[in-house]
Amino acid sequence: MTGTRGGRASAALAALTACAALVLSACGGNDAKSSSGDAPAEQAADPAVAKLVPANLKSAKVAVFGDWAPEEYVENGQIKGWSVDLAKAMAAKMGMTFTYQATGFDVIIPGLNNGRYDVAVASLGVTPDRLASLDFVPLQKEGTAFGWKKGANLDIAKVEDVCGKSVAVLTGAWEYKYLTENNAKICGSNPMRIEQFKDQPSAELAVSSGRVQVVAAGSGKLKYSAKQSGRLDTSNLLVNAVYNGLGVKQGSPLGPALKAALQAVIADGTYAKIRSKWGVTSQGDLTSAVLITKAHPEG
Repeated sequence: MTGTRGGRASAALAALTACAALVLSACGGNDAKSSSGDAPAEQAADPAVAKLVPANLKSAKVAVFGDWAPEEYVENGQIKGWSVDLAKAMAAKMGMTFTYQATGFDVIIPGLNNGRYDVAVASLGVTPDRLASLDFVPLQKEGTAFGWKKGANLDIAKVEDVCGKSVAVLTGAWEYKYLTENNAKICGSNPMRIEQFKDQPSAELAVSSGRVQVVAAGSGKLKYSAKQSGRLDTSNLLVNAVYNGLGVKQGSPLGPALKAALQAVIADGTYAKIRSKWGVTSQGDLTSAVLITKAHPEG
């Protein structure tokens, strides 16, 4: 999923939400839905940003990964997370209505490609494969971290320390791609035994219960989960720090508008305040927005 992750100035909070409260008709699992008839907040859009939004795109269907706290997740029937708060602030700058639907990670990229969704709030890591069909407006840089059952006394100071161990990963995540493609190169005759899981809680449960030795995931998510549950220890090692954040279909006119909206919330201090509120400020914070495309993979 989400790419490898690695990290996570000060004016008044200008635009925190573009939508009303979210009410889920179903949550958890792989396809929790939001029945939000979300209306824009009563505040003016940023004219410089709003002019980039095509006249026929005043609303957008937004897919949200439902179990990737603290970035985006479902709790007590509400879609939450710092990336969701940022998306709301960006929608306000754009003068748009965003309607959110929580869902499983594996349906998000196909949903963008077939038009079911206009935007993904899913901590999508930027990879060459994904750039073949998607454009990205990253919200941070982050790297992959490793976790293991608390008290297991593992020491993972380098990727090679995972060789010979069973490793739980989320299906479709960047970690799965990176580890499977590099398993032989990293580990030679003592490979990692990589096991896929449909959702991140199941991957972490497999490790905390002792069925799998190690879990690999984005550092922000994994460290947050370990702190909340108290059942995992995590490495200080971060591998392959990359951009991750919002995704749109390749060539979508929303890409430039989202980039401009993110730059606006960085400039007015909203980005820093939201990140600080969620306790995710880090060396991965952005100081300027970028739009990453296949033609411009560095933004």
